Amino acid sequence: MNFYVFGNWKMHNGPEEARSYVKELCGMVQSEEGNSLAIFPPALCAFAVNEALQGSKISWGGQNAHFKNSGAFTGENSPEVFQQMGARYILVGHSERRQVFFEPEDFMGQKVKALQDVGLIPVLCVGETIDDRKWGRTADVISRQLKSGLSQVDLSKPLFVAYEPVWAIGTGEVATTEQVSEAHNQIRDVLLEVYEARGTEIPILYGGSVKPNNCASLAILKEVNGFLVGGASLNPKDFLEILRKSH
Repeated sequence: MNFYVFGNWKMHNGPEEARSYVKELCGMVQSEEGNSLAIFPPALCAFAVNEALQGSKISWGGQNAHFKNSGAFTGENSPEVFQQMGARYILVGHSERRQVFFEPEDFMGQKVKALQDVGLIPVLCVGETIDDRKWGRTADVISRQLKSGLSQVDLSKPLFVAYEPVWAIGTGEVATTEQVSEAHNQIRDVLLEVYEARGTEIPILYGGSVKPNNCASLAILKEVNGFLVGGASLNPKDFLEILRKSH
């Protein structure tokens, strides 16, 4: 299985910064490395990023999309329009969407279906809060979020899962290798339950304060198939260094 490094810019960078970033990144990336990289800019930068990536093997994706392609959904983004603009991936259920914007659990399965229906690849994010972990609820939370997100999945189409312990996102805290292995194994068990034999083929990414100085110890875990990087992805040198240290 390939090792993937995805960069979630969150609400950082405008179109000009995005173009400069992509130009710098493309100037450093060796051709085949691009197959393993994807960036997730703010929606307002999507056109600039898609244009700047022309001729590169690097992909891009959206940070969020609705489960309808059109309608009276003020402020939302259409899966179909993302696909038309050249996106390859869309994040689903990032903890900030769940925790800050209170996106309900039943949205996740609908989003996965809507994205797959238009040819996009969902990156389904799951993860527990610090209270969940303290009270021993990690496995239950992961199972519930996965099964909800996969409730309408097309088993024949690609999908990624990203494990992001909420307590490790943007905090500088990094889950231990033991915690990551345990959670990724729990995710794999659910994927095998849903997908049966094909469950071994679904990439599982780790996200949570991944940086150049800690990525290597996580990348060697056989349960980790890539990273969903936050803050460190805002610097193209750091972003590429994470990929290279992970191989």
